[in-house]
Amino acid sequence: MSLNGTSRTAQQGGFVLVVVLALLVVLTLLAGMVALSGSRAIAEAQREVDQFQSDLDMLSTRESVLFMYATQHRNVGGLVPEFRPAYTSAMLDDDTDGITSLPTGNEIKLDGTAYKGLGDVYFSLQDDNGLVNINWAQDVLRNAFYAYFGAPAQEWNALDAKRLDYQDPDSLHRLNGAEAPEYAKAGLPPPPNRTVSTPLEFRRILQWHDLLEGTPDDALVGMLTLSRTTSLNLNTAPADVLAMLPGMDAEQAGRMVDLRRRIPFTTVYQAMQAFPIAPMVQENLTLFPKNSGNLILWNRHFGTRHAVHWTLTPMQIGGAPWHIDYEVTLPRDNKSGEAMAETPATPILAPQDPTGD
Repeated sequence: MSLNGTSRTAQQGGFVLVVVLALLVVLTLLAGMVALSGSRAIAEAQREVDQFQSDLDMLSTRESVLFMYATQHRNVGGLVPEFRPAYTSAMLDDDTDGITSLPTGNEIKLDGTAYKGLGDVYFSLQDDNGLVNINWAQDVLRNAFYAYFGAPAQEWNALDAKRLDYQDPDSLHRLNGAEAPEYAKAGLPPPPNRTVSTPLEFRRILQWHDLLEGTPDDALVGMLTLSRTTSLNLNTAPADVLAMLPGMDAEQAGRMVDLRRRIPFTTVYQAMQAFPIAPMVQENLTLFPKNSGNLILWNRHFGTRHAVHWTLTPMQIGGAPWHIDYEVTLPRDNKSGEAMAETPATPILAPQDPTGD
C-alpha cells in the first residue's frame, strides 16, 4: 500500500471519529434537555397536584369549621368543639347562674388564634364583636380609631362627613364632605352611595385613602367589621382594638390579651376591675361572640391567606345555615409557616388515616 493511501485512510478515520464524538455530544445534550424538560414537567405537575389538594383541604376546612360554628355551643371562651345535645330555650331559661356560658377549657378561641385544619391547612376565627364597625361605633371609639391612624382632632369631623357622603343614597353635600364633583376633581371614581362592601373599601373614600395609606390589608381586615354591632367583646378583640378603649393603652391591651388566653373573662365587671377601662363604655362591652366573623385560611407551606367573612342565618327558612358576605386575599405573614396550635378536639377536623377511612 502506498504512503498516500495510508495517509488518506488515517484522515478518513480521524474524520469519522470527530463525527462520532460530535454526535455523542449532541445526543448527550439532547438527553439532558429531555431529562430537564421531563423533570420540569414532573415538578409542574406536582405543584398542580399540591395546589389542588391544598384548595380541596381549604374548602373542606372552611365548610367543616362553619358547620361547627352553626351547630355547636359557644360560651365566653369560644366555640366548644365536642358534639353535645343542643341547649333548649327552657334549659337556658333555667340556667340562672349562667353555667352554660362558662368556659370548659378546650374551646376554639375566636380571637384570631391559629389552629390546624385538614391536611396542611391552618385556620383562625375572629368574632365580629371583637372588631370595630366605624359606621356604628360610639363616637369615643371612632375618634380613638382616627387618632390611632394619626389623624389630628381637627380632621375628625371631615373624615366623618366624607365617610357618610360616600355611603348615603343621595348626592347632598355635607359640611367638609365630598360627593361626585370632589371625587372627579381628585381623579377618583364617584362614590357608589351605598354601604361599603368590605373593610378595604374605606381606602376609596376621599381623605380616608391618605389616612389608611401604608396600612396592610390584613391589619384593616383584622380591625374593622361591617357587621351591625355596637358591642365590643373583651374576650376576642385584638390588642390594637382594646388599646382604643378610653383609659387603655397598648401595654394594658397586651396584658389583657395575655391574661384572657389563660382564663377568659366571665364578667365585664371582672375586666373593669383589673384594667383601667373608662365607665362610659361599659354598656357597650360584652363577653359573648356574634353570629358572624372572619375565617382566615392558609396552607402552612405556600400560597396566600384567604379571609372569608361569614354570617349565620338561623332564621332563613329553607335557606343555607350561613352565607359568605365577602372574601379577601391576604399576603402571608411571618407566622404562616411556623408550628401552629394542635388540631381541635373534634372528629370533624381529625386527620384522615392512610387507608382513607
